[in-house]
Amino acid sequence: MRVLSKLVWVALMLPFIMWSCGPVDEPRIIPQTASTLTSPSAGTSIVLTEAEKEDTIFFQASIPDFGVTGNYTYTLEMARGGTNFATVVGLGSSTTPTVKVALGELNKKIVAAGLEPNVPGNVDFRFKTTIDRSLSPLVGTATTLSITAYKDAVILRNLFLVGNATAPGWSNDNNNPALFRDPANKDLYVYTGFFAVGEFKVLEKLGQWQPQYGTNGGAAVSVNPGGGSDPGAFAIGTAGYYTFTLNLAANTFSIVPFTGTSNVFYPTVGIIGSSTAGGWDSSTAMTNLTFDKHLWHITATVTDGEIKFRANDAWTINWGAITPISGKAELGNSANIPIVAGTYKMWFNSLDGRYIFIEG
Repeated sequence: MRVLSKLVWVALMLPFIMWSCGPVDEPRIIPQTASTLTSPSAGTSIVLTEAEKEDTIFFQASIPDFGVTGNYTYTLEMARGGTNFATVVGLGSSTTPTVKVALGELNKKIVAAGLEPNVPGNVDFRFKTTIDRSLSPLVGTATTLSITAYKDAVILRNLFLVGNATAPGWSNDNNNPALFRDPANKDLYVYTGFFAVGEFKVLEKLGQWQPQYGTNGGAAVSVNPGGGSDPGAFAIGTAGYYTFTLNLAANTFSIVPFTGTSNVFYPTVGIIGSSTAGGWDSSTAMTNLTFDKHLWHITATVTDGEIKFRANDAWTINWGAITPISGKAELGNSANIPIVAGTYKMWFNSLDGRYIFIEG
């Protein structure tokens, strides 16, 4: 009876309780406005020339409104027109609403994005702004400019392996092995090494999933340059050593079992030469890839000069070649590999002698 009495009391009081409660105030929404490009203005046509590559272009942003006061950082981003920023290219940042970009650098990034030199093409620009408060960045709407780039020096594309058939797995920034670019054909890549059972693809930029290369069946190469659908993967049915050849000019590939000797391993491999820290007197050790003990890598800062690869800190086993940047070194070749000063990620394959130096 006590329980029934309490229920009756609550039922009688409920209308009065509901009547006494006023409307609930919703939290105030703080309006925010992102920065947009104000200069150059939309539709502006710009023609870049090599003679002006040292000059600077100024990109002006509007002032953002985060709804609170603070200090802003403006980051200018670029993408090929019409791709909805599937592949974002950073052009620099500033704590003022003006970002300066060297014309030569802008030209390189436009050509690298896929625009044909000497032909007007649309390029999208936008500003991403941050504030020194616990607030998310604001990304402004795109402004499209028509830009004509000039034909710069040949841009060498670097490609990297990714996938569960390869050392980094499906991580796009995990010391991914580089494919070895042919020194005479910038669109031809050869990689001989161990592959596990599984699949793999090829990436162009570490840390990004596009541009991405694969296949949708057969021997044809499929690519998603950004903003499209990703291709299918290359497949490995049996673990072992294979030679993977990729020809981007012909859009073809092949995966062929390696028939040479693959059971000769070296305790150490290093770089040596006038460009290295030890000169011609001592090797600078490279690091072995556990997944494939024929693959060696190092990040090294070198001076103008020459280098070679050698095993076991001795001259008994060494590799030489004459082509800079990339090539195929021959065992016992007396030639030295020329190199210009800089910091490079170097990859060397002691199975077939191929090497590639990636600047940066």
